[in-house]
Parts: sequence; C-alpha cells; structure tokens
Amino acid sequence: MSWRRFGVKFAVTCAAILSLGYLLPVFSVLPVSTTVSVGLTIAGLHSFVETVLLKKEVLPFTHGLISFFLSLFALIGLKMVTTIDFSWLGLLLVALINGLVDLIIPATLK
Repeated sequence: MSWRRFGVKFAVTCAAILSLGYLLPVFSVLPVSTTVSVGLTIAGLHSFVETVLLKKEVLPFTHGLISFFLSLFALIGLKMVTTIDFSWLGLLLVALINGLVDLIIPATLK
C-alpha cells in the first residue's frame, strides 16, 4: 500500500466517522483525537492485510469487502477501549461507507 492510499484511507475513515457522529444521534465519537486514533487503526489494519496477506493484485470489489469487514471488526474492538458510543446501525453505516469508498477510490490510485 502506498502512502497516498494510506492517507486517503485514513482521511475517508476519519471523515465518515466524524460526519456520522454529527448526523446520527446514537453514534458519537468525541473528542476528535479519538476519531484520529480510530482512523489510524483502521488504515493500519487495512495496510497490514493488503501488504502481508494479499500480496498479489486483487479486484476492487475485494478491496471494498475487506475494508467493510475490517472497519466492522475494528470498530467493535475499539468500542471496548475508547469512548465510542454507537448503535448497530451507526456501526454498519460507517463500515458500509468505508467499504464503498474503498471500492471506488483504490482503482483510481494505482
């Protein structure tokens, strides 16, 4: 994974979490430093899986699915550690947005 893709993944994850935190009443991530740490964690996990486990070139659909499931499991795990408060709807929306953006953007950043 290039630094540019890592930066885009990090920025999209942080933007999705912050925007849904303001739009949904049952999804809140405060302070912003928590959002940054969640974004770094999800982008780091995605980078690890892409470089270590998926060494060959994969389809953009696979990138979207991997991003969806990594976001889903990372947010569930980070809920125990950080001050994230969300419902299952908020969790699925953030994971879906991350998956959809990763489905579209990585094909253009190669």
